[in-house]
Amino acid sequence: MKDKIKKIRERINLYSEVTDLTSVSRRYFIIGFFDGVLTILGLIIGSHLSGEISARLIITAGVATALALGISSSWGAFEAERIEQKIMRDQKERALLVNSKESAIDRAHRFAAYVSSIIHGIAPIIGAILPIIPYAFMPLEEAFIAAVTIGFASLFILGAVMGRSAKFNVFVSGFRMFLAGVLTAVVVTLLSPSHFI
Repeated sequence: MKDKIKKIRERINLYSEVTDLTSVSRRYFIIGFFDGVLTILGLIIGSHLSGEISARLIITAGVATALALGISSSWGAFEAERIEQKIMRDQKERALLVNSKESAIDRAHRFAAYVSSIIHGIAPIIGAILPIIPYAFMPLEEAFIAAVTIGFASLFILGAVMGRSAKFNVFVSGFRMFLAGVLTAVVVTLLSPSHFI
């Protein structure tokens, strides 16, 4: 059993090296998580501005939105990666004078397309669910403050982690992502149809 697990790990490491899977997956996670947080912050702020709000509405609409965003992200990423990975595979096979649908290169690139699309599908769900959690345990106004705080904090942490891995200033990187949350809140608040209906 240990030998089998070891072989699987070695194969995954090889596939990752051949396809640059770590870098691609990191990008997809960042994009997906960012989209999930901002989308749900928009939904939460818009719902509160409408005046017709309940915890049940936020949780139901939030989870449905998170799942739809996850499916959309995953599907879109798979279609994009299927093409990109095929292009990279074809280039490598031409350079190595290999032409086989079942080559290790082919398997590596198919694996990368599946893994990166799964990550891009899971990331927005995680990002979207976090701000919804307070609505399951708190009164509406407290949940709203907690949700916005969690959303902004998540964005800051995401930016800081990105900055740290790229050896940028952690605070500046975190603040840039945090600013995206603030900008979203301002735009949603200013352009909300509740002001005009």
